[in-house]
Amino acid sequence: MPKRRRQAKIPTPAWDRPRGAIGSRVLGRGFQFYGAVAISLLIGLALAILGYAFLADYLETQGRPGSTAVRVDDTRFRLDHFSNRLRIYVDQLGGQGTDATQPVTALPATSELLIQEEIVRRFADEFDITASEEEILQEIATRLGITADDETFDVVYQQELARSGLSELEFSDMIEAAVLQVKLLEMFEAELSPSAESVRYRQILVTTDETAQEIRDQIEAGEDFAALAAENSLDVGTKDSGGEVGWVPRGVLDASTEELVFALEPNEITTIPLPQGVLVIEMEEKAEDREVEEDQRTPLARRAFDSWVQEKRQSLDIVISVVPGADNYDQKKAEWAVDRAYTQQSVPVTGGQGG
Repeated sequence: MPKRRRQAKIPTPAWDRPRGAIGSRVLGRGFQFYGAVAISLLIGLALAILGYAFLADYLETQGRPGSTAVRVDDTRFRLDHFSNRLRIYVDQLGGQGTDATQPVTALPATSELLIQEEIVRRFADEFDITASEEEILQEIATRLGITADDETFDVVYQQELARSGLSELEFSDMIEAAVLQVKLLEMFEAELSPSAESVRYRQILVTTDETAQEIRDQIEAGEDFAALAAENSLDVGTKDSGGEVGWVPRGVLDASTEELVFALEPNEITTIPLPQGVLVIEMEEKAEDREVEEDQRTPLARRAFDSWVQEKRQSLDIVISVVPGADNYDQKKAEWAVDRAYTQQSVPVTGGQGG
């Protein structure tokens, strides 16, 4: 008789298998394995993100000295250069003990100084004004307190470069701008008219609007202006002379103050707010065309120079990143510059202005 074929065993469905069966153990281990892998991947990703952030911050910090602090068209002033110039500015004003040398004032002042120097170097030749190498060398020697042919010039000059942190190119550019500026001021002074609209007035400087109004009321009530000036004025230059300012031609005062003063009629009294306080002013005389006194020509020339700089500035693309309130302000850059400038550490530079 032929053998009977054994009937194939029908597999037991997974859901009917007893706990602990081989398939169940494999499936259970799969969930644990892939869960562990997923967690490991998440931890690795988090570490990678932290590492990238740390590396990015490190690279940013390392590259910060060479980043741009101020840009004037295609001329770029590096942050390390700016910090050195900031420190020089503070030193020239006598150190860190005054309001003028605090960062809130010194940062914008240094930025404006660099911009002005660049404008002078770019546009002085419009008046056929240039600075020769000999003139620049002589000015450097003057600042060093020696002569250009002094045998110690090279040594003293290198010491000054090390102290300032500036490269030879940066130092030379700074001096060139100074030489050109002197020539421009001389030109503007030579072009001044010998006479101008002028006013003669007296003033009392006080701290608040309330005090200014009280003094104005006293003057209008008939009290002596000179006596009130001697007693109340904070302006040491005029308080002992009855508040007398003397004759002032148009063009010497700040533009906004000038318009208010020149609008007054003789014997008229007004108060004018200033950054340092409030002025009480009494107009005494006015003249349509009065000879400009010799000591007034320099401030008039300076006013003309400043107007020229502002005119040229309007034609340039200027970016400032180290002054609070500027469109491109970068707080980290400003803090970096201040930290190094105010700890009196010169920052050696390698790339110059355009590096």
